[in-house]
Amino acid sequence: MAYADGRVSMLLGNGDGTFQAGSNSSAGTNPVFVAVSDFNSDGKLDVAIANSGSDNVSVLLGRGDGTFRAPVGYDAGSGPQFVAVGDFNGDGKLDLTVANMGRYDQSTDEMTNSSVSVLLGNGDGTFQRAINYDEGTNPFSVAVGDFNNDGKLDLAIAHLGSPGSVSVLLSKGDGTFQAGATC
Repeated sequence: MAYADGRVSMLLGNGDGTFQAGSNSSAGTNPVFVAVSDFNSDGKLDVAIANSGSDNVSVLLGRGDGTFRAPVGYDAGSGPQFVAVGDFNGDGKLDLTVANMGRYDQSTDEMTNSSVSVLLGNGDGTFQRAINYDEGTNPFSVAVGDFNNDGKLDLAIAHLGSPGSVSVLLSKGDGTFQAGATC
């Protein structure tokens, strides 16, 4: 995957370490991160793209030949930087989580409107409206895992800054989260 000018290019491998010419798909304004999974359970890889400039996540459903359907945008928080995939409510359908770094406010010399978004999947490649969590400043990336051994996928959020920090949102098992530790 390569991305520029609001487009994403898929480069298909030749099996020998080289790639074919890329095919371009529209994504959104300033695409910055791509996650790949099968969001509609059709056996074909799809992509979710964090678009920092348009404050959304674009989902492009794959056709199975390296091309994609038109993007569908889902509002996230301000300044999405990273998108990750997991089943956060245990329904067997893939969901998305997005680290939203926010926007720089010159008057305060700080980032504002930082959050972490969770978009529950419907299983057909579409997603519900984002649930946003005010999770500290400058969330830049998010990792998915069961950090407290309760069988539910939690979120670990890396925050940029000086000093940087990591916070954890613990899953309630229904697609919502509660604050955990920060270090």
